[in-house]
Amino acid sequence: MAGGLERVYGTEEDKVNCSFYIKIGACRYENKCQRIHSIPPISQTILFKHMYQNSPIEVAIASGNAVSQAGIEEALEKFENFYEDVFLKLAEFGEIEDLIVCENIGDHLVGNVYVKYTSEYYAEGCFNALQNLSYENRPLQMEYSPVLDFSSAKCKQYIDGTCQRGGACNYLHLKKISTKFKKSLFNQMYEEHPDYKEKKEKEINEKSPKKHKKKEKKSKKKKSSSSRESSRRNSIERQKMINDWNETGIQNVSQAQKMMYGNNMPAPVYTPKVSMRTSPELLQLQLQLAALKEQLTAIKMS
Repeated sequence: MAGGLERVYGTEEDKVNCSFYIKIGACRYENKCQRIHSIPPISQTILFKHMYQNSPIEVAIASGNAVSQAGIEEALEKFENFYEDVFLKLAEFGEIEDLIVCENIGDHLVGNVYVKYTSEYYAEGCFNALQNLSYENRPLQMEYSPVLDFSSAKCKQYIDGTCQRGGACNYLHLKKISTKFKKSLFNQMYEEHPDYKEKKEKEINEKSPKKHKKKEKKSKKKKSSSSRESSRRNSIERQKMINDWNETGIQNVSQAQKMMYGNNMPAPVYTPKVSMRTSPELLQLQLQLAALKEQLTAIKMS
């Protein structure tokens, strides 16, 4: 009997516990849900409800609407400022494994921020220290989250560029951030709190001392750099990331066109690369994809 309960726990077959809450850390029915939302007494992950305040431009982007280049630049700058501020503050309480911010605009997910620490000890220190505090004049709404694996909480269709629900999706749509910028924040965390890295290296050394010694020898050959490398503007890495986004958007539109036109598909239109962080062209491609999907759905239904 116990084995059967363990098997169905957190799945659609579980008639007692809300599978969505266990997987996402939030449920669209909230307190009205007919299943139990069991908030863990402690966890490596802390959820800050509705901490990030979206601007109208960001809501438009999340909804798939066209936004000007200037608007996109403004939105990305605003988000990166927030991410840096929150990341470095939360890093004061312990080593961060990941920090994510939801792009969803549903009432139960909008502005949600999840921080996962490398241990429950660090998470507990953060949780206790931030009690009854505010961010930008709004009280922090914190709770321990059951989510320990963000990969299962993320929307796979959004990652592939095929989610039809947009910002209203109930799986996590994460706000995009430069990989290099995020890495620079982790580097700064380890520079300001070297004990985090020392502890991690000690744990690795205890688990596999031979491998650790090999890594130490290799690291001595590399040039060390203590300065934080900023990647928020005019970086080659950022341009590559944006180009990748554009290419993904073009591929998605091409797939939808093939589904629509078959062998009579019109010749592809060349879209030039852009050097800005994100481009209106990408947003237009996303809108075209959504329109083509709607047309395809209408054809199938007719």
